[in-house]
Amino acid sequence: MSSVSSDTDAEYQTYSERTLAIIKPEAYENAEDIENQICDNGFMILARREVRLTPEQAAELYKGHYGRHHFPHLVAHISSGPIIALVLAAKNCIQKWRTLMGPARVVEAQAYWPDSLRACYGRRTKYGDYFNALHGSENHAEALREIHFFFPNMIVGPILRRWQISDYIQKNLSPTLTPALTALAQERPAEPLLWLADYLNHHNPNQPEWTPQPREQRDEEKCHTPLNSQDLDQLVK
Repeated sequence: MSSVSSDTDAEYQTYSERTLAIIKPEAYENAEDIENQICDNGFMILARREVRLTPEQAAELYKGHYGRHHFPHLVAHISSGPIIALVLAAKNCIQKWRTLMGPARVVEAQAYWPDSLRACYGRRTKYGDYFNALHGSENHAEALREIHFFFPNMIVGPILRRWQISDYIQKNLSPTLTPALTALAQERPAEPLLWLADYLNHHNPNQPEWTPQPREQRDEEKCHTPLNSQDLDQLVK
């Protein structure tokens, strides 16, 4: 009977898809409870940021709703207080998060999905169901756009498998680090970190190699005084 690897396809797929989640102003005080429920439901929180959007930033975030009658209410609401933006990862993450949130309308969530997060933390007001506590990306394209809206430098892509990480270390790091650490153990310098940094700097395998240039390209061009016509005639003679 073959043993099951800890790096199975199922485990790899678990954290391959990402989505953006927002805890809105009305649920800000319940953020800790919401984040605990997110983790308990199999999500990994990869990034977290607290921010208060300006109306202009909120309009950019919800630009897909521009032209709809509720657009001004969305912008005013999301910029009315602090929010928490989260990058979540899980298998089938986008749909799974939307299911955990529940319907966008709080009245519908409380009636038919009472265990959903919007049913628990959303609020019904005279202005409608804009206070539904949470936001989630609609699809892959929106997830990418919204993640980069809050985390512009974040790389959104598949998380590497363990064998890929191990392979990278063996091919790219070990050939340089192994002799460096061996030499460090032999030398036993007083400042080991500085010594190791200097060693790696002088044994950098990615250091560019300078190709020797021909002599005529290395010599600097010298200034020459133009010959007048009389000097030219004497040279010809």
